Amino acid sequence: MTVVKIGQPEPEPRRSLLRRRVTPGIALLVIGAVVVLRLWVVETAIVDGPSMQPTLRTGDRVLILKFLSPERYDIVVLKDPESGGTDIKRIVGLPGETVSMVPQLLFIGSREVLIGSQLYIDREPYEEPYADSVMPAALPPVKIPKGSYFAMGDNRDDSTDSRRYGPVPGGSMRGVGVAVIFPLGRMRVLPRGPEAAAPAGTVP
Repeated sequence: MTVVKIGQPEPEPRRSLLRRRVTPGIALLVIGAVVVLRLWVVETAIVDGPSMQPTLRTGDRVLILKFLSPERYDIVVLKDPESGGTDIKRIVGLPGETVSMVPQLLFIGSREVLIGSQLYIDREPYEEPYADSVMPAALPPVKIPKGSYFAMGDNRDDSTDSRRYGPVPGGSMRGVGVAVIFPLGRMRVLPRGPEAAAPAGTVP
């Protein structure tokens, strides 16, 4: 039963604390902050394809930071110069460097076998523990222009990358991958720089 006192105004219903505090100005501020974060700070990319295996698999959701400058071994999201689509690759060569690759020679008993490829940067061999490669492959020396980068997929046997379309301008990169955030069982930080790999030594 509702009781109304004669001669007194009926009290207004109490507004929730959320409604009282969320003004149109605050709502616009929140929306603006989300837009700024999305455009200039952070986004996510969903991996589709085998080119970054075994590091990344189809369905992995990668957290991308847009304000980071790409470094060697960084995983980056970039615009494919050929198709115009979006790719995710790894930076292996920096502006001004010369990149080349030669098949690796292994000895099985007394038998010589060519397998995979060895990366050279300015004639220095570099270890790539993240890379997966079986088919022997060679790449003639490529000089990377100023402001561009040499990017390759970790799955060297099944990746269309700078070996085909050449160095990638820095302006075509959307950001640097820093972590896998989904699926939950694959959540982890993606190592950058020396943590991802290190030089194997110099060419004599």
